Amino acid sequence: MGKETSSFDYEEEIKRFTWDVPADYNFVDVIGRWAQNRTKLMVITEHPDGRVEKAAYREVWDNAMQFGNVLKRSGIQKGDRVLVILPRGTDVYTVSIGIWAIGGVVVPGTIMLRRGDIEYRCKDADVKALVTSDPTVADEVDAIKDMLPIDNLFFSGQREEERDGRDEGRRKGWRDFQQEMIRASRDLELEKIGANDALAINYTSGTTGAPKGVLHTHSLMYCFDRLNRYYWWDTQSDELCWATTEPGWAKWYWAPYGAIINGGAANFHYSGRFDPEKWFELLDTWKIKRACMTPTELRAMAAIKDADQRYDLSDLKVILTAGEPCTPGIIRFFFEKFGIPVREGYGQTETCVIACNLPGMDLNPGSMGRFTPGVKGAIVDPDTGEQVPSGERGIIAVARDHPMLFKGYHNKPEKTTECFVGNWYLTGDIASMDEAGYIWFDSRMDDVCISSGYRIGPFEVESVVDSHESVLESAMIPSPDAVRGEIVKVFVVLREGFEPSGELIRDIQQYVKQITAPYKYPREIEFVEELPKTISGKIKRKDLRTSEFEKKRDVIKELEEKGLWQR
Repeated sequence: MGKETSSFDYEEEIKRFTWDVPADYNFVDVIGRWAQNRTKLMVITEHPDGRVEKAAYREVWDNAMQFGNVLKRSGIQKGDRVLVILPRGTDVYTVSIGIWAIGGVVVPGTIMLRRGDIEYRCKDADVKALVTSDPTVADEVDAIKDMLPIDNLFFSGQREEERDGRDEGRRKGWRDFQQEMIRASRDLELEKIGANDALAINYTSGTTGAPKGVLHTHSLMYCFDRLNRYYWWDTQSDELCWATTEPGWAKWYWAPYGAIINGGAANFHYSGRFDPEKWFELLDTWKIKRACMTPTELRAMAAIKDADQRYDLSDLKVILTAGEPCTPGIIRFFFEKFGIPVREGYGQTETCVIACNLPGMDLNPGSMGRFTPGVKGAIVDPDTGEQVPSGERGIIAVARDHPMLFKGYHNKPEKTTECFVGNWYLTGDIASMDEAGYIWFDSRMDDVCISSGYRIGPFEVESVVDSHESVLESAMIPSPDAVRGEIVKVFVVLREGFEPSGELIRDIQQYVKQITAPYKYPREIEFVEELPKTISGKIKRKDLRTSEFEKKRDVIKELEEKGLWQR
């Protein structure tokens, strides 16, 4: 098992596990206990220019208490939602903890969000305040400010004049987060919070309709501690870890909060763009003990054949990965080159880690592992809720009364109801389980594209593409890709008067990037005369997917032979 020293007896852990979430549990108290050690390191952030920022638990805690007082003076109360659009770094911890300390609810957002995404989240979640440090995000907010139900806008982090020379006074209506926090007291009366009080609303994509707000309570962090931190990560409090995720995603709650901060460890961040060589360099330089990266990142790193000759990863105990299937070739590369196990985990925005490979468990490359101890799960028939026999395909399901499960989709009770059949919550992921209990992912039940770990629903792409002046209608499908696993592909029917061209493809792509988060833009566009539809007029995406995979069968076969493709 490489460099890991811990080992779990899976069957024994299953037998002894019991759930007992304390009624008064809250994540703020957990962080507060770690902050009693004034020198304990919490965050390290390296920037592309070489600057390094470090912050201790106590420093972040004190700053968070100051921000909590700023929010209180601004009229933010227990239960109010605050949209937080911040990059990797210390500020996102300070702001989030400050919000939770007064009983507020964090609505995380990636810095890639654009005006349509921001407006939707603000209105759907009834956001009372917004915090960002990104000038582009602030510009997007300014463009729709009159349409937003927000009284408090905070611009935090690096001042604009330091970033691009502009006069900060031009940012009208925004309050300087740093200046207000400095003037605020560190003495904050913590709000009384329990396990059932709201913690966060994370937005996730679906097949139909707009993104859904996934509501979780503080009990989620208790579940993360017992499942993610203890079993999957096995985090120790004296370790420096690195989760490459970004604060706008639910994975931030899984890893930096759920597996690292929960365990009192320190989290490393790099604020620059992904580069496989740079990732190896950072792992080597900082002597990272545990890393969590997407299969897309690992796939690009595994292409550097002489990495073991150039980088020393002897301190790295394990690599965790999730978000998309991890191909056997990736696992073999890191174990053969560095002796490092790559342990996959599986779950959703709506859950904790449902299944994973525990330390000491035999790794079956291509399998997401077994149901995590403490998780009552099964592979079931989506129509009846009955468990299917070993080896047969069904839907991955979790007992509907499990404490890890989300508390519903915000403002969408009908969507919440659709997720449950009988005694099960249905994930929508198709898989099979072998005789030994290992789970093998097959495909999504819906048409969501999982590209480089991002979940992208057809509606949120098609609604933007359809608004382009040249488009009559469109249909999005996930298309196989050697690097990203899948990419967004859109089939487009043009309006009369427009002709297919490479220039028009680029124009539509750029248009989508301007309206919604850039990671959603269609990397491939194919013009068609008409879309396949049912008698009732519903687009038959399955037909489009089947045709697309047929066209790419030679590429897929080649990748399968190299262990770089799995469905």
